[in-house]
Amino acid sequence: MFIKTKAIALLTVLLALPAAMPAWAKNYQINVNGIVCEFCAFGIAKKLRKLPFIDPTQFEDGVKVDIENQRVYVSIREGEAVDQEALFDAIKSGGYDPIKMQEIDEVASPAEVAQ
Repeated sequence: MFIKTKAIALLTVLLALPAAMPAWAKNYQINVNGIVCEFCAFGIAKKLRKLPFIDPTQFEDGVKVDIENQRVYVSIREGEAVDQEALFDAIKSGGYDPIKMQEIDEVASPAEVAQ
């Protein structure tokens, strides 16, 4: 009986856990050459925010630009496929050079956003 009670309690906690924790979309880091100023960051972010798979609930409307390290962070809507070609094309259309993209686990708070 003791094991059954423990199992039920554990199952209850595990089932309640996903409901209590927000489901985060996938986040990606893109290294980009040529980001040197706020104007650069604004232009890149504006182009990326227009893509339909960007999750506006993360970062600053789905995009975070780190000028100092020349990185762009994007959040992809849950259940959406990431389109690396569309991301790179949006960055290239502004005259910048995307180098590589990798998935990251972090979620930035609004205080971390630099734009």
